[in-house]
Amino acid sequence: MSNLIQLVRRSLDRSSPIHSSRWPTLLRPSSSSAFAGRRFVPSQLDGVEDAEDYQLGGLHPITIGDTFSEGRYRVVHKLGFGSSSTVWLARDQQHSPWPGRLVTLKAMRADSSSVAPEEVPEIAVPKLLQLDSIPASDFQTVDDNFLVQGPNGLHRFLVFPLAGPSILAMSDSPGRVSGSRRLRGDLARSVAKQTATMLCRMHRAGLVHGDLTTSNILFRVFEDILEWSDDQVYSHLGSPEMEEVRTCNGQPRGPHAPTELVAPISASRLTDASLLQEKVVVIDFGQSYAIARRPKNYQPATVINYCAPEMRFEGRTGFETDVWALGCAIFEIRAGFPLFDPLLRSDADVLRQTVETLGKLPEPWWKSFAEQALWFDEDGEPKSEKDQKLAGALLCSSKSSIREKLRSIGTQDDSSYLNEGPMIEKSGVRLCEEEIELLGQLLEKMLRYRPEERIRMPEVVEHPWFTF
Repeated sequence: MSNLIQLVRRSLDRSSPIHSSRWPTLLRPSSSSAFAGRRFVPSQLDGVEDAEDYQLGGLHPITIGDTFSEGRYRVVHKLGFGSSSTVWLARDQQHSPWPGRLVTLKAMRADSSSVAPEEVPEIAVPKLLQLDSIPASDFQTVDDNFLVQGPNGLHRFLVFPLAGPSILAMSDSPGRVSGSRRLRGDLARSVAKQTATMLCRMHRAGLVHGDLTTSNILFRVFEDILEWSDDQVYSHLGSPEMEEVRTCNGQPRGPHAPTELVAPISASRLTDASLLQEKVVVIDFGQSYAIARRPKNYQPATVINYCAPEMRFEGRTGFETDVWALGCAIFEIRAGFPLFDPLLRSDADVLRQTVETLGKLPEPWWKSFAEQALWFDEDGEPKSEKDQKLAGALLCSSKSSIREKLRSIGTQDDSSYLNEGPMIEKSGVRLCEEEIELLGQLLEKMLRYRPEERIRMPEVVEHPWFTF
């Protein structure tokens, strides 16, 4: 990984609470010109949604203490937000014993709430999995759903069992080299096997996940945490941090936005190993579908560094794209850093890293990679650093491989963090050559460019790396 990317990484806090936005805000407005066209003053809180999304068809205004479904669910804290929803820690006050059970409450945008419940993938897919006798403990189920009429329209609310932080959040190491914090080796293999087994069961049931990333693999929390009182929640997870929503012109904000924005629970509090089981659950079926009935006008959507080449260049999806995504996830689970780094948010830069790691793309994809001449010759080999800079490359490419990246794990750990708890690998621990050989072999089979040449999930779950 280049020195420039490492320098940028050290300067960023990649805070990633559960269900939070995938990427942090890099720049905050610093002048009045940044307010042009805005209704609301940008928030200074970290990890919050844009107040501009509170408008007709947009998000539903929510604050701590609000109740829904005739008083059944009461909002206790914030978990995060996504492109189409905000996500809250709530209490099911009808669940015994008193004071009720903690749950996850997801409030969808109004313009994402118009379809019938049976057509909402997050509701429909878990039901199909349960019909196929797949254990509900392996995936996120919807326990309840209902509609709420608000100032911005009609919103669907989904209620899930409360889960813990994502794999991505567990590896978060702000101010340090990416990968300095990663799961203990045997736990990483266990988590990878649990995830692969779940995906294999989905495929056997004829279902494509469509958005499998380390953001969508969550650790389970211990059962007693679900019974915490509000005081216990705030004692362990911190009190909600709020900021008043203010208009740019000083006028009343109106009914569409909440009175306050709420910051999500800090990732450092959520990743406390004393709260977590060493079991994971796969979530987010928003991009999932039955392979025999691909939805009309289906639009693939996942983070750029998990896109298989056929998805990127042709919009094709299927079991094979899930296998590619799982290969990327397995590497990240074991390494604590992504196989292809998306930090610059550049599709071309992710492709650069893909080619330097896996080799030249097959045609016609190679010709479709418009920027390839910046870094590579016609054979897909990196040009000299001098030639790359003459071509206009800001970051230079160098030859790499999956196994070389596996060998780099642990080489840049910060020795001042010797023990970060029982779930995290101790600083400086590296993979032995036997594990590098096994895992390298598995990932090379999963990340073949041609989808028809990739290993299938039944073969993946039987691979000896998982029991190394």
